[in-house]
Amino acid sequence: MAIPRNMNPAEQEFDLFSSPFYLIAHVDFKYHEDLDRVMQKYDVDRTTYRLLSVLLAVGLENIKVICEHALVKRSTGSRAIDRMLERGWVRTESNEEDYRSTTVELTAEGKKIAGMLRQSTSKQLERAADGLSAAELKQLASILRRMTENLGRLQIE
Repeated sequence: MAIPRNMNPAEQEFDLFSSPFYLIAHVDFKYHEDLDRVMQKYDVDRTTYRLLSVLLAVGLENIKVICEHALVKRSTGSRAIDRMLERGWVRTESNEEDYRSTTVELTAEGKKIAGMLRQSTSKQLERAADGLSAAELKQLASILRRMTENLGRLQIE
């Protein structure tokens, strides 16, 4: 595989502004900049948003797995889940066989909040994808998935 010289940080021709990771970081920043405004309306922080999104996608699941999918540390996720429990957005259940394991599930109110947030993110995707075809979006998702898998199994050094 040949990485274009302008995208390879080790090359003299490297152009930061063409770097895939630089561009991904900018997309992520702009996405979250908009999302923060939407989340304020619902008194939701980024961690809670991520957990709500994951729970809406996976249903009943172990806290450890939910936090891994949401890209949050378990301690941070557990505190956010406690706040969501107080608000009536989730219910939890301890595993009788392993007292360290707790499963979490959205309540009807949690599904409602997560659904409203999902509608807002849909508007962001429409704006971000302006001028892209469905095939290009699928290709982008496939490429990002493959890069994530590669980074998950290969170490830098």
